[in-house]
Amino acid sequence: MKFPNPSLTALATGIVLLSLQPPAAAHPSTNDSAAGPAPLALPVLLETRGPVPAPAPTAPGSGLKTSGQGFWTFAAVPDVLPLPIETQPFIKGAHGTVLVDYPTDTLYWGLENIGFVGFSNRLSSSWVVHAGPELRRGNLHGADILARSGKPPLIAAADNVEGEVYLTDTTFQKVEKLGIPSLPPYSDKKGFAPTDVAFTGRNELYVTDGYGKAYFMPTTLEPFSYTGKYFGGKAMSQTPHGITWSPADRTLLISARPEAQIKQWSPVKEQFLQVLGLPAGSIVCDVDLWGDYALAACLDSAAGKPGALYIVNMRKRAIVSVVKPKEELGYDFAQHMHDACWYVPRKGRTQDVYIVFTAWNPGGIGALKLVHANP
Repeated sequence: MKFPNPSLTALATGIVLLSLQPPAAAHPSTNDSAAGPAPLALPVLLETRGPVPAPAPTAPGSGLKTSGQGFWTFAAVPDVLPLPIETQPFIKGAHGTVLVDYPTDTLYWGLENIGFVGFSNRLSSSWVVHAGPELRRGNLHGADILARSGKPPLIAAADNVEGEVYLTDTTFQKVEKLGIPSLPPYSDKKGFAPTDVAFTGRNELYVTDGYGKAYFMPTTLEPFSYTGKYFGGKAMSQTPHGITWSPADRTLLISARPEAQIKQWSPVKEQFLQVLGLPAGSIVCDVDLWGDYALAACLDSAAGKPGALYIVNMRKRAIVSVVKPKEELGYDFAQHMHDACWYVPRKGRTQDVYIVFTAWNPGGIGALKLVHANP
């Protein structure tokens, strides 16, 4: 989205506030406590500075295609993420997730009927992860990773096809699984299709049943078991597609997909604290956090346009950039953004900032790099 050129007000913080009407909330608020408080429609801000030094400017007149606004401007990175030959028959049907193990510089992509595909060496090498049949037979729709001192990181994944949740580590030698919960909403033994997971501590994981009955629920890790609690349901969202842990304020962010909302929930208070409204029509699948910045992947963007990546400054509660991989960067397969993650390697004096995204219907995977483009 190219911001229009109304009167701009420069702020001392390096932020420019655009004189735009804030986006309307996708749905009016309800009196049902499960839905949370009334949505806060996110305004649009243009940031001229970010959390790391700006990249070196590109050469004037380079003709580099970019997408995004202000500091948060990105270009396509076409020469990374090679795909192993055995994945080729399954790329078009991809409906999965991406996550990063920074200590080993490994990015994992969940691919239906394959399991995890690994990428390393700054996204230039790839392989199919050899793991148990549990991770290969269904669809790794959403996943999370938890670093541990002196041990390989844990990985949890939600399989919407098999109706199971998996727990393993990055050796992938042992896979534990949970099926349909023994909880009142599932007493009929039907309707469990989990879509995402989020670690909230060393012995706690939350699961969201985005394609089933729309509840989210905690589990312990040792043993791997549901605790008996559950929250949400259809009054919260018709499709609570994604769930993300925010360690800064110790809350969960629920991606309410059709409502175009990010719902902030406190596990301590067991209640919703705030509901953030994206522009109407932004069908939000999941968010990934890097410091103060949430990266929201949307199946569609406002006005029914191809899926976009919204960058939200969570401290300022504002949209600071809208990145459009299909419309502006030439990724023809990127009709619907299904998931995306920040990839910020921390080697050398300069700190490159990437976004890795995966699309659905058709499926695929791509990378973008933060740039400073001259006209």
